[in-house]
Amino acid sequence: MTECITIPFLPEFEERMLSGQKIATSRTKKYGNGADLFCAFGHSFQLTKVDKVYLGDVAATFYKQEGFDSQADFMECWRKLHPRRNRYDTVIWLHQFKKVS
Repeated sequence: MTECITIPFLPEFEERMLSGQKIATSRTKKYGNGADLFCAFGHSFQLTKVDKVYLGDVAATFYKQEGFDSQADFMECWRKLHPRRNRYDTVIWLHQFKKVS
């Protein structure tokens, strides 16, 4: 049985998530496991994979899945949200997800 979890998102990500442009979110803590469900902006989403990774790897490889056009754009947003945890060797959690119909 899947668990309903809460993952907060900034309002600026609504359109990107609903259009499928944003299918991943990086966090300083683990919010759930693969198959967990969460709601955001009035819609349901399902985690498909959750991995412990380095921030630099996310910036280099997953910035598009995060909903950004470039590594620099992703890092600019990350630094605003996490001013003290922004080294490329910082260990974080990458949550990948899909919108549930």
